[in-house]
Order: sequence, then C-alpha cells, then structure tokens
Amino acid sequence: MVNSITVPINKNKITSCFFLFVLSIYCILSVVPATAYTEVMVNPVNTPSGLVIVIVDGLGSPYIYPEHIPHSLDGESLEVPVFYNISMLGATGTKVSAVRAPQTYTEAGHSVLVTGDPKALSNTVKLPMSTIYDIAREYNYLAFGIMEKGDSASMCDEHDVIVHDSANSMKAPEMVVKSSPTASYNTVCMEIKEIMEEQAMKLPAQLQESKQSSQERYDTYDRWALSTAAQVVECMAEEAPDQKYILTVNVGAVDAAGHYRKYDGYIKTIEGLDKDIMSLYQTCTENNIAFIFTADHGMGFTSSDSKGGHQSDTYSGMDETQMVPFIVHAPDVPAKVIYEEYGQQDIAPTVLNILNLPNGLKKSIGSQIPLKAHTTLGVRSQSVGTVELWAEEKLMTSSSNDDNYLFIGLDRDKKYTVKYIPVSKKSQILLQEIEPGSDQLVVISMDISGQEKTDYWKPRYIIGACVILLINIVGLLYIISILKEQ
Repeated sequence: MVNSITVPINKNKITSCFFLFVLSIYCILSVVPATAYTEVMVNPVNTPSGLVIVIVDGLGSPYIYPEHIPHSLDGESLEVPVFYNISMLGATGTKVSAVRAPQTYTEAGHSVLVTGDPKALSNTVKLPMSTIYDIAREYNYLAFGIMEKGDSASMCDEHDVIVHDSANSMKAPEMVVKSSPTASYNTVCMEIKEIMEEQAMKLPAQLQESKQSSQERYDTYDRWALSTAAQVVECMAEEAPDQKYILTVNVGAVDAAGHYRKYDGYIKTIEGLDKDIMSLYQTCTENNIAFIFTADHGMGFTSSDSKGGHQSDTYSGMDETQMVPFIVHAPDVPAKVIYEEYGQQDIAPTVLNILNLPNGLKKSIGSQIPLKAHTTLGVRSQSVGTVELWAEEKLMTSSSNDDNYLFIGLDRDKKYTVKYIPVSKKSQILLQEIEPGSDQLVVISMDISGQEKTDYWKPRYIIGACVILLINIVGLLYIISILKEQ
C-alpha cells in the first residue's frame, strides 16, 4: 500500500508570487519611458507651466477690435457690443490685428488651429505628429479639453481627458467625459476627470434655472465651460504643479446666438462672455499659465435684423466671417499690437513657440507669428551622441549622453550650426545649419547598421535594470520562504 501525502496550498501566497512575477514582466516591458529628453538653456527665458486656449465659436474680430468696423452683407454699419474685459486683454497682451480663417466652419476651424494646415479637416488631426498636442506630448505634456463645439471624434482622441457636448445642444446638452487608456494610470488625470464629471452633472440644472432661449441660458452655457476650465487650472496648480499641459476650451453660445437669436442676441452673448472671461484669465496668470483668446471662424449677417451664418457662399467671403481674434498673454510676450496680416494656420506653430517647443508639425505650412525675441531648437537622432551649438564660429553650448535635446532661448536673429557627434565610431560627425527666425525640429539621420538603436548604458536604462533585479531578488526570496513553510 502506498501512502499519499497531501501538501496544503496557500492560495494567497501563490497569488502574491504570481503578482510579483507579472510585476517583473511589466517592468521589463516598460524600462523605456514614453518620452525623455535633455533640456539646454542657451539664454535665460521663461516657460509657462501650461497653456489655456479659449476658442470662442463664431466670434469675428471685427465685432471686438476697435480698429475694425463690422458691416452687414448689405453694407450697413453694425452696432458693436459693449465690453471691457476683452478690451483689457487686447490692450495688455499681444493682439494680432488681422488673422484670417481659410475655412469658415467649425470642424475645419479647429483642425486648422491645432495643425497649422490651412486645408485641414478632422482626418488631418488623426495623422501622427500633426497637432500641437502630438508635439507637446513628446515633451511630457498632458492635453485636456472642455469643448461645447468643435468636438469631432479625432479632436476628442487627441486629449487625455475631455468633456464635450455630444448633442451639440443648448436645449438638452449631453456632456460626456472621455479619457484615453493611459490616463487611467495617471492620478492627476483621474482627478481632472472627476472634476469634469461633477461639472457635467451640474450643467442641466444650471440651464433649467433660466427660460428656454433666454439670454441668461446662453450666458450660463458659456459660463459653465469657463468655470470648469478655471477649476482644472486650480487643480493642476495644487496637485501637479510641475506637470505641464494644454487645456483647450470651446465656448459655443456666441455661435449659437448668431444662428438663432439674430444680431441683437449675438452681440448680447458677446457681452455676457466678456463678463465671465476674467475669472479664468486671472486664474491662469496667477499660476503661470499662458492664455490665448481666439476663434474658429466669425459670423456674417445680411442685415442688423437677420440671423447670421458663416459656412455658405453667402457669408464665407465676408471679413466678419473670415477674421478671428488672436490675443496672447504669456511669459516673455510683451504688450503690443501686430498689424501685419496672418492666417489661422499660423496659430499652431505660434502656440509651440509660446511653450518653448520646436515646430515639428508634419502638415503645417503656417509661419510663426513673431511674439518672442527667442526661438527653440529640438534635435533628435537614432543614437546617443553629443550636440554642439555654434554661432558665428563660436561654441555656444553643448550637451551629451542623449538622443533627444531641446535647446531653449536661441536668438531669433542669429544663424546657428548644429554639430552632432555620435557615440558610435561607425557614424560620421554631422553638421547642419539652422536658419534664424523660427522654432525648428532637426532629426539627425545616420547609418547605424551594426549597432543597436537603443543605448542601454544610458542612466535611465541602468536604473530600470536595477529595479528589475531588485524586484526579482525579493520575489525569489519570498518564494523560497513559502517553500520552506510547506
């Protein structure tokens, strides 16, 4: 007769061992971070902690810029709104007097704003490295959105967390909060998501406090978006002060008023926006957040007693429809008025300049509006090396032991030369001249055959390997202790 021995199995301990094993595998797969770069300050400059861009849907600059006089399609001079805060924003920041939208409808306007492509549509936004969000994410920025309009599927997908009106309706809005898969692993993203969810639940009740189609309802709709944005800025300042981000805010009531409430309702809604914009602006300035005030397109009217439009051939050629405001408040951006005419496609590369990021937009043909006295240069390569920055045959600065560099504070008027010295002896030293005047991204292409593209002797890989080794040692000791207890 054979005696059998039953060994008790501790399921909790086996589960713990399995967890340690899975954690080890995860660490191995995630040694390489999503983005890493070396920042080099060529000259001292100030970089904002983030950016809020307010897009006022349907706001034409002739209605708020004193140097322009709005007219109806029949040639009648139109009464302008009574406002104070927007005037102050224009007087104390940089205001571009003439910015024209190449396409005068919402999907296209937002797509042009974030890509710098005058022919952009929502499909353009989907392309890799085509938007300001794609470039910013390469330098560890997050992207948040509060969008009452302009919320195409591709635009929503660009954001880590976004709340948007899926019904596009002030009568019965459906505020939906979406987050990217990676956002669920980020604590601050989850906090922003909670803020947006709480605010989304409040909006219907806030709207019900006023009558349908009343002026107060239109004002409440915009006020909700601006108030939610201010809460996001405050949360980021308190919970993640070192985390940079872009917050895009679309307020939609001005556009809706132009379509449904005739010209009188349109200017009254602009006046309501004027009363509510300052709280968000002040929250931004108090927390070193750059602030941009712009629009996707304007609005045209056939007469002072008509409803407005912007997309059809009737309106699309009007200055009131094409011209949009562009006002900037940011570190190192002086108070001034720029009278040269620019296109809406020039805004995306200018946004990157405000954030001291290189212009690596793949589809952009826009020109950077000269707001600052300095520019930024990004340098990337397929392998680790040393980058030297030369000007007028003098070495300005250098940095080593990385494959991704960000040089900040270049003189806009100087011509620089980049010298890239790879670690691999099989690759040649490369020189590239950098034309002055705008932010640029230089990608160093070289023959790296015979060597691995990833240099695992970089500090971050060594640290990752040590962490993996430590976890495995602890796990092994734990397994041994379990076996001894059996």
